[in-house]
Amino acid sequence: MKFGQYGLVTFLILGLIFGNCNPVKKNDPFSDNLILLLLINSLLNAREVDCTFSSADTDPFYSDQWHLQNLGQFGGTPGEDARVKTVWDQGYSGNQVIVSVVDDGLDIRHEDLSANISVTTRGLNMFNNTFNPSHSYSNSFHGSAVGGVIGARGGNAVGLRGAAPCSKLVGVNILEKSTIYTSDEYRAMVNESGRVYISNNSWGSPDVYGWLWPSSSLWQQGINEGVTLGRGGKGTVYLWAAGNGANGGTVASPVLVDNANYDGQANYYGVMAIGGIGENGKKAAYSESGANLWVVAHTQGNNTTAYTTAISTTDATGVYGLNAGGTSGDYINSSYTKKFNGTSSATPLAAGVIALLLSKNPNLTWRDVRELVAYSARQNDPSDPDWTTNAAGLNINHKYGFGAIDAQQLLVRSNSWSPIGAALKTETMNSISPGTSIPDNDLVTGANASYSVSSSISYIEFVDVEFTTNHTYFPELKITITSPSGTVSVLSEVHACRNPSNNSGCTSGNTSIANMTGSSTYRFGLTRLLGENPNGSWTIRAYDGATGDTGTIQSVRLKIYGR
Repeated sequence: MKFGQYGLVTFLILGLIFGNCNPVKKNDPFSDNLILLLLINSLLNAREVDCTFSSADTDPFYSDQWHLQNLGQFGGTPGEDARVKTVWDQGYSGNQVIVSVVDDGLDIRHEDLSANISVTTRGLNMFNNTFNPSHSYSNSFHGSAVGGVIGARGGNAVGLRGAAPCSKLVGVNILEKSTIYTSDEYRAMVNESGRVYISNNSWGSPDVYGWLWPSSSLWQQGINEGVTLGRGGKGTVYLWAAGNGANGGTVASPVLVDNANYDGQANYYGVMAIGGIGENGKKAAYSESGANLWVVAHTQGNNTTAYTTAISTTDATGVYGLNAGGTSGDYINSSYTKKFNGTSSATPLAAGVIALLLSKNPNLTWRDVRELVAYSARQNDPSDPDWTTNAAGLNINHKYGFGAIDAQQLLVRSNSWSPIGAALKTETMNSISPGTSIPDNDLVTGANASYSVSSSISYIEFVDVEFTTNHTYFPELKITITSPSGTVSVLSEVHACRNPSNNSGCTSGNTSIANMTGSSTYRFGLTRLLGENPNGSWTIRAYDGATGDTGTIQSVRLKIYGR
């Protein structure tokens, strides 16, 4: 049997709808006209519908969105925001840019999201195995809040707006699964990657444990495929939340617990790790530092008692989600919340800003985007003592990466940008085995190891550092690495560790605590060396911050990405 173009489409859709004998339920995903439209347009390779947006249009809750336009309305620093308004005024609002929201669902019927749900890209719900990514649980909301920060429809006199108010969203519901397998992580990274410009990931390893969490090989494969094959070979841009575990709260001294470099997803070369700053431009106490940070974006800062400093965004529709309608000082309209925070909200703000860039310059590769973001970042909190300059002239800070993402400067920089023409080169250097003893309880002298690099790469884009030690308690170690140009990067800090069975500090004798004891290899990521030359002598130093546990530097190996 042969079909014309539309006849085949109709046959396929009928097969999808009636291909089983189960009765149609009220909330069945295929009974939704939007999903039907999505399937039809996807099969016909339709184009996303552009929207017209004027920044002068007023959405009811827009004045609360200080992260988009900070006028000091809640006591913050005027102008300390994502600098998106001038970009909107130039006519760039995210049209045709598809952003994947990998999370606990995305409410595709929401009044301020539905118009911006992609009609060419299929969602994915791993909880119920459908194309409808909407939340399944009444208290799920996170993905819809993330989606609103990116792309709530602007200028429609409804609710509020996203940083890219005309971008298109596609949901991937992975977090509602009770057990997430590595194969699920892979699927989430590659879902519709041929069409997806940006993948937003406001999730990751658990916070406030102080553990080292490796990433799975399947997840890494998904990232590798996405940056290589995604978006027609230009590469999907992956953003990852840096994490909210810096301040341990109830964990015993030291209060410092997590570092973004302990997360094997946030420190992988194919992603940009995003930290959080508040309305005054300073680091939110919970936001994790790390030599793997790319940039920071705005979220609730350190005034934790006043939710006016949190982020206003979309909530799950109606009484579902975070806001049941005026709950604890939230909006009366329960489809919105003013209480979203964490690096979970900073990351989609960065995604929205990048969507503005790609709506202007859709042919930029993922590597172009990363470097444009780095070179255009604004030096926030300039009095912070950790600011320094790397050998390529970039401002760097363990708290802030290259600085605060800045939409205005990002687009200005793109006007004179020369696309990266050289292919990405990856070279794994030889391993060294110094066997150097790490002095016990000594944060001054430590143990040193020299590492010589001779590579065909002359411009660093990213560096993996593999560090192997038999130290009997990893949280006691401070590890640094110095590049041939003299840039010092802190890979690990002396920190507290949480035992999930009793909420206390971990002990070196407890072998059930992952990655804490015994001979282990840890992989750390370095972004701070962007643009430097890797050739020459590197120095690795390890220090021990407490009495009792000891060990040696068993081996070190560098993997260098660049051109």
